This record gives sequence, C-alpha cells and structure tokens, in this order.
Amino acid sequence: MKKVHLGVIIAGAAVGLAALILTALGNPTNMGFCIACFLRDTAGGLGLHSAAAVQYIRPEIIGLVLGIVFAVIMAVLGNLVVTPAWLGVPLDAVVAMIVPILIPFNLLKGLLNAILTLIVYKAISNLITPKKDQVKGC
Repeated sequence: MKKVHLGVIIAGAAVGLAALILTALGNPTNMGFCIACFLRDTAGGLGLHSAAAVQYIRPEIIGLVLGIVFAVIMAVLGNLVVTPAWLGVPLDAVVAMIVPILIPFNLLKGLLNAILTLIVYKAISNLITPKKDQVKGC
C-alpha cells in the first residue's frame, strides 16, 4: 500500500473514531463530527454569508483562539525569564529562538489542546450547564 493511501486511511479512521465518540457523548447521530456546522457558523460569524440564523461565531471558538494567543504570549515571556535564569542560556540566544522555535511550538501545542477540547466539549458543557439550558446538535 502506498504511503499516501495509508495516511488517508489513518486520517479517515481518526475522524470516524472522533464521530463515534462525539455521538456517544450526546451529539445527534447524523452529526457525530459536524465539520459542516462548524464551517457554516464560523463563515457566518466572519460575514462570509448572510443567513441570519447561523451568522455567529460560537463562543467556545473565540475562547479557544484567545486562549491560544494568550498562552503563546505568556510562554514567550516566561522563556525570556526562566531560560536565562535556570539554564544559563544567554538572553540573546533565547530571543533568537522566539520566532523559529518558541512561537511555532507553542502554537502547535495550543492547537492540539484546542482540538482535544472541541472533541470533548459537548460532554464537559453538559456537566456544567443546567439541564434546562442544554442544547443538542450543532
């Protein structure tokens, strides 16, 4: 089997598994992993279409993006203080690592955390939301 085909199979299996898990956690069975809902809502929130019923950005997406940005800023600032103080690395070397190493690493780390959060968000939100305010679906 070609390497390209194996990657597609693995990606498809991962999305299928995520859909099964989300359906088990409460998403409607016809929308286990509703990428279309996510894209529709985000496009509407960005003003790319005018369907008023779905023209908003979901608040959890705003929170995840702002959280990633804040975490990256704090990680860079923390590295400017901690790395020279504890590891003895010159500050100039740490500053030189900000763009090629620190920012991409922390963005990737934040993105992975956000993806995992979106996968389990429904189960977590139902635990903290009163029963009368819970919403099913996308």
